[in-house]
Amino acid sequence: MKILSFLFFFSWYLSAQDSVSVQPEKNDTVNTVEITTFDGNIFLGEIIGETEFDFILKTKSGIEIKVPKARVKEKVDMVITEVRGEVYRPDPNKSMYLFAPSAFPIEHNKSYCRDFCLFFPSYNRGFTNNISIQAGAFVFPGMPIEEVPIVASGKYSLPAAGKFRFATGMMFVKWPDWGTAEDSDDSDSNGITGSGFAFATATAGNRFTHFSASLGWGYSYGNNTWDFSSDPIIVLGGNYRMTSSLALVFEFWKPSEAEINESPIMTAIRFIGRKISVDLGGLYVLDMEGIPMPLLNFTYHMD
Repeated sequence: MKILSFLFFFSWYLSAQDSVSVQPEKNDTVNTVEITTFDGNIFLGEIIGETEFDFILKTKSGIEIKVPKARVKEKVDMVITEVRGEVYRPDPNKSMYLFAPSAFPIEHNKSYCRDFCLFFPSYNRGFTNNISIQAGAFVFPGMPIEEVPIVASGKYSLPAAGKFRFATGMMFVKWPDWGTAEDSDDSDSNGITGSGFAFATATAGNRFTHFSASLGWGYSYGNNTWDFSSDPIIVLGGNYRMTSSLALVFEFWKPSEAEINESPIMTAIRFIGRKISVDLGGLYVLDMEGIPMPLLNFTYHMD
């Protein structure tokens, strides 16, 4: 297991370095538009003209198409790249890896629904090109609705500086009161208890292939008191785009009290569609014997 993990990280590092160098966002990505008509046709290209009744679209192949506005069901702006003649659509889940965030924002008025390992559904939305929010819950079969932990998080992404992006944010998990009224502390006037982590993230690369390093400080809240950990959690994450529809995603979490061989690693293959992505992988530690814990995530891009 240790040898396989080392080979995985070494191969990913070499591939990602090559990808970032040959796919810089400034030169190789193109702002384009995707038009879907009511009869199911999809056109991808640049709008080079517009009349009162039509869009005039020029495709990557140089073909000009006149699309009647009355027949347009959806018009979406996006950024694409071309690798060896093949068009790569953007990853609809670029703002996150498997659980940890990247510094990329969701982007203004864009949103997606996500289900992490079937037990953590969430709604995610961008406000402006800097602010991203998430609202969700940890839902387990048979759990009463009043005992479901509620999750909220926010992220602020700074403007890009070349190939680098930086972001900061916080996640909060509101835990239900599993005790009794007699057990509760009268000083906790709002009745809210919770925990989470505050984080700072740096991301290098473009929206197709990128690598992130984060520092996160765990905390708890109760009795109107915040208690932050003095030692940060180190999180490394990466997304390497292999083909137009496949990406390799990984995360490594290093809690301050854990040894390297006890720290969790998550790896997955991401299947990327027009509006849907699916992560299929596993969670393990270097000293683990047997089969990794399976990971299965779904993301539906709504805009």
